[in-house]
Amino acid sequence: MSGSNNDKDGGDSCAKPENTLEHETESFEASKLGSKDHWNNVYDREISNFKETGDIGEVWFGEDTAAKMVTWVCSNIEDASSRILDVGCGNGHLLLELAEEGYTNLVGTDYSAQAVELAKSISESRSAEITYFEQDFLDPQDVSRVAGEEKFDVVLDKGTYDAICLKPKDADAVSVDQNAIDMYPVSVVSSLKDNGVFLITSCNWTEEELVSRFGTHLECTGRVKHRSFQFGGAVGQTVATVAFKKRL
Repeated sequence: MSGSNNDKDGGDSCAKPENTLEHETESFEASKLGSKDHWNNVYDREISNFKETGDIGEVWFGEDTAAKMVTWVCSNIEDASSRILDVGCGNGHLLLELAEEGYTNLVGTDYSAQAVELAKSISESRSAEITYFEQDFLDPQDVSRVAGEEKFDVVLDKGTYDAICLKPKDADAVSVDQNAIDMYPVSVVSSLKDNGVFLITSCNWTEEELVSRFGTHLECTGRVKHRSFQFGGAVGQTVATVAFKKRL
């Protein structure tokens, strides 16, 4: 672990934010990927698989993407005792990798009790000292409960905001829950210390859109490069990872 919050991991400067956000969620329809019941069912299966085979389950966005996030943290967060939160931690893979790198103050939360159960089981099997909580990250009281007075030096998101953006407005809705989408950045800010860092990876949003979405609350400090592709003369990435710092 070395360095400070200056985006040492080969990241370029921040993309310029788009001028309007009004169109961004209009193209999204609610999906089971935004449903708590869906994730409870997924993690029920993965708990059974872990008990039977020791397989920890799917690594969201793949191990390469997770490795890039871990490398960024190692390059930018010098203090191994920094308080780090992984929101929507799932099986806890990202935190396990950070524990391997020597970070000692790791917290994972998920709104699925089954995910928390799985993550705890995997952590215990590897003798990793990681704390897990069930948490509704859209509930200000629950956000405050987990953050405490100390709050977090770093908040990580690998796909959680994507799922929030697919959350149904109600049980039978086709439209997404805009209130949940708008609440998420507020919860991130509420979880962070002053000058705290937010690192987010998304497959639904471009770098420019992430800067637009979170830029009101947080200052963009850099990005992580991923493999790019070219189609029709345009160059893009399948995922985007952007680093932010809490505005004072």
